[in-house]
Amino acid sequence: MVAEDVPDLEPGPGEALLKVRYCGICGSDVHLLSRGIFFQGSIAGHEVAAEVASAGPGVSGWQLGDPVVVTGAKTCGQCEYCRSGRPHLCERPQEGFGFGRRPGGYAQWLVADQETLLRVPPGLDLAHAALVEPLSVALHAVDLSEIEAGQAAVVTGAGPIGLLIIEVLKSRGVRPIIVSEPAPARRALAARLGVDRAVDPMTEDLAEAVRTATRRGAYAVFETSGTPAAAQSGIGLLRPAGVLMAVGSSEASYSFSSLLLVARELRVQGSFGGGGRMPAALDMLAAGKVQAAAIITRVASLAEGDACMRELHDSPAQGKVLIDPWLPF
Repeated sequence: MVAEDVPDLEPGPGEALLKVRYCGICGSDVHLLSRGIFFQGSIAGHEVAAEVASAGPGVSGWQLGDPVVVTGAKTCGQCEYCRSGRPHLCERPQEGFGFGRRPGGYAQWLVADQETLLRVPPGLDLAHAALVEPLSVALHAVDLSEIEAGQAAVVTGAGPIGLLIIEVLKSRGVRPIIVSEPAPARRALAARLGVDRAVDPMTEDLAEAVRTATRRGAYAVFETSGTPAAAQSGIGLLRPAGVLMAVGSSEASYSFSSLLLVARELRVQGSFGGGGRMPAALDMLAAGKVQAAAIITRVASLAEGDACMRELHDSPAQGKVLIDPWLPF
């Protein structure tokens, strides 16, 4: 990943040119880059907070300097999934920015369709607004789990998504919240956010910690690390009628005891993307329900992007890392 000059962008009909203020490094970007999946010469980055710089033909309702976040790919609005409130599963989405040919947010400028812009509420720091996309992922996962106040939750992995899931769970009165994280810095960060127990799975018995805190087991396990071993052990942490939320992903196969699933009536639920919850995430950030300043642990320049990617891949110790493309090289 290199920093270099690229041709200027021009907004087309219905598009706005945005001045990128911050773009968060997503775990998906780290994994895709490490596996060489991005197109050569592509610009990644999709967790964007920006300001409107200019507008193409047909754009209305936006002024120079308006603070915005970008929701991603434009959807068809007509398929079964769009009509049922699941636009992230759209059958005919346009190509999203930051994943291939459309330039993404690890840059000073970005072109986005006006229909994908959301206005940032007054007073919300744009660095904090850059958490909107991953926070929507956390909100979507918690909503799908159907967990309620007073029910117990386990979060495996205290990376940015795990930390944001913790904040959503806390805001809804979920207790106790137990976090499993082998990296000391991330485990300490989860503890500072106010979880009931932060466990090192390499040296502590997670199952015993859950039994001690809950007696029957957790209602929900939110697996955010994408580690098959964490998902497979997570099934055993659930109480009867509990749910394993697969939020992190892996190409490796998971294996569970069908007897355990059947006898306890357990549920395994996947969670993909933000599920259209970015407006709710903006509201949550604006209301001060997320400790954004604690979760954002580094702001780096474009020139530092490759080093940040490698660090997050090889020895993850940071919370959310943001790229500020206007920092000097």
